[in-house]
Amino acid sequence: MDTESVTEHQTTLEHALDLAKANLKQAAKLLDNAKAGHAAGDVTAERVRQLEELLKVAEEDLRRVTREQ
Repeated sequence: MDTESVTEHQTTLEHALDLAKANLKQAAKLLDNAKAGHAAGDVTAERVRQLEELLKVAEEDLRRVTREQ
């Protein structure tokens, strides 16, 4: 395997890890905001549940990408 391919692959994995971390952070932020909105009566319980699922998916994705490192 040539050096360029290895370097490109490592860069791709690092990029995937950065994206997974950012997605998890954003999902957590959205969920926190939705919970606050739900407490104020502005957001439905269904929306909070959807964002809880989104957070789980983001956590799973981060674990997957971390394993691939």
